[in-house]
Amino acid sequence: MSTDEKLFGPGRSRAFSPYLAPGERKQLHALLNPGAALPASFADELRSLARRYIDDGDSIKLRAVCLLVADLCEQGWQVALESDRITFQPPGISRTDEQSVDDIKVRVRAALQSARRRQLQEPAVRNFLIRVERRTFRSGHRASIIDLIDDGVSLAKALRSIEHLPDDDREIALRGIIDPVVEIAEAGAKCADTGLPLIDIWRYFRHTWAHEYRSIPGRQMMVLIRNAARPLRPVMGIAMLASPVMRLAARDNWIGWLRDAAEERVRSEVWDAGDFGASLMHRIDSSINAVRWDDLATIDEIADPGETVALRLEQRAAGAAFARDQQLRDHYEMHRDADGQVRPHRGVLKSAQPDSDWRAASEDLLFVRKRAESLAQLLFAKGMLKGANLIREPAAGLERLFATRSGQRALDIALAEFRKAGLSSEVADVSICGAVHPYNELLGGKLVALLLTSQEVRDAYSRRYGGQTSVIASQMAGRAISKPADLKILTTTSLYGVGSSQYNRLVLRADDHPGLPYDIKWGAIGKSLTGGFGTLHLGGETAQALRSMAMSRHDSRRVNNRFGEGTSPRLRQIREGLDALGLKSDAILHHATPRIFYGCELSPGSRSALLNLTPATDTYATCPDIGAAWRRRWVMNRARREETLQALERLGPTSIRASLHADADGQFLLPIDGG
Repeated sequence: MSTDEKLFGPGRSRAFSPYLAPGERKQLHALLNPGAALPASFADELRSLARRYIDDGDSIKLRAVCLLVADLCEQGWQVALESDRITFQPPGISRTDEQSVDDIKVRVRAALQSARRRQLQEPAVRNFLIRVERRTFRSGHRASIIDLIDDGVSLAKALRSIEHLPDDDREIALRGIIDPVVEIAEAGAKCADTGLPLIDIWRYFRHTWAHEYRSIPGRQMMVLIRNAARPLRPVMGIAMLASPVMRLAARDNWIGWLRDAAEERVRSEVWDAGDFGASLMHRIDSSINAVRWDDLATIDEIADPGETVALRLEQRAAGAAFARDQQLRDHYEMHRDADGQVRPHRGVLKSAQPDSDWRAASEDLLFVRKRAESLAQLLFAKGMLKGANLIREPAAGLERLFATRSGQRALDIALAEFRKAGLSSEVADVSICGAVHPYNELLGGKLVALLLTSQEVRDAYSRRYGGQTSVIASQMAGRAISKPADLKILTTTSLYGVGSSQYNRLVLRADDHPGLPYDIKWGAIGKSLTGGFGTLHLGGETAQALRSMAMSRHDSRRVNNRFGEGTSPRLRQIREGLDALGLKSDAILHHATPRIFYGCELSPGSRSALLNLTPATDTYATCPDIGAAWRRRWVMNRARREETLQALERLGPTSIRASLHADADGQFLLPIDGG
């Protein structure tokens, strides 16, 4: 049996041998005796060692390794140091683990909280908290963000005052105590009650979450839920809608964007074969029309693609990729500073402007490659779909496509085009969603999740993103392209991998709530039992060190944070940094924590509408109707429970400030009066 198997069990450990010089390895191993138990201060000692090294020369490697090992230890990974390697075992959840759901949540929460506590101690974050908590003259009177935290004692008193009313009267009176409204935190917008920027309000409450606050790329719409029935409209909860990940098997299978799911629905007649065949043809033609092709193919080739056009386009794409690689190397040598830093290569066009020359932008080598690659696939798929005669014989044609390898490839291409179109404007990920004290005791998290399906949120999303010129799509088309922002689907992921009480059984039935036009339902749509890939378990300092490693490895900057270059620049830079250290990036980025995925159709038939199989509805539930249903479904009974009212009385400004300013021993780091 190998050492790995003795330490962690067969097949579960991951061994890495980073590229370190003997002296560097000696310094790393000096922190502890190999084989001895890791001290509690191990992660802090590693970070302290890392900060003694500057980001240049060979020391950058030791710095990155120390920070990486510190993060993984803190996240519960088991670590063993040997003479020539470091061995890790991730703390994944398996069937053999004798852990309760609560045990798992405690372990994951503790790991996330360690990174959050470090962030809260950063000077910039501390200064921000002090600034917004300080009572300052704003909007005609002295105000603080503390004014936007409801007092649980006062709220419990108000609820007790109506508990003996008849149910009908009590329901009316309850609206006079809790009346949720949606407010979008946009740049420049200020709170009418305190004068504080809405984005600062959202950020303050985001810091109370279990994991550290990180900015994310792509679309992000910050949502505040406030109680219009209480003085100064205190914040009940927050949410964020973000760009969805490009590939998520559970979501794509649930929607029908994967071939196996599509085949099952056609065979079971959930989807009509004729409608699906016509939709496939239309999708491919629409995607071809969204690519500038006049310099890549002829009109006849577009209308009736032959067997050789795709091969020629693939060769054109390879040539453009080679030329761009040389372009990046030249840029690297020309713009490298004395300290080795290189500014990104952003191309000529950096953002959409009224006078942008999109045709010229489409001739950038990056987009020549992307256009040629895309057109090669689309023309191959069009040729296969036409050959299957989907319009006249849809059932037989689909049968042939599902049965052959080339037909399956054509279907995969068409379904991927549906996915790209949907993810660009009709699907959003709920990256933050929950209640703040004291409304968590009244199941405010369920309210926030439900209100994200409202007409008000959909309209706000459409106003924010609808009609914007898409930088990537416009460079692909060689002309200005704008897309609607018509939300149809919301998805999210459980933080702990063992279910979410916030989304479980989260259903409002239209039959039970007359104001609702249809049922609103969140539900589990799939699981990842073996975990997935991500960077949540790596801290910001570690990510920056790995970015530096990636830069030091290549003779060009390959991740330039440029639209169209690829998804998630952070993930790609971290992956390159891990590879540069000699580590298998997949082994580190695969966090081994199972996830449960949840989804919600914003109206009946939203999933089939994403494939143009049914028309989209124009009627959506409104915030007042959802708020009334939430009060009736959950708050009416919960507010009668004495244990709930007592719990409310313990929550409010003091409990929130304790979560932000208390140290590990529960002692306040700042004055409790907030200045």
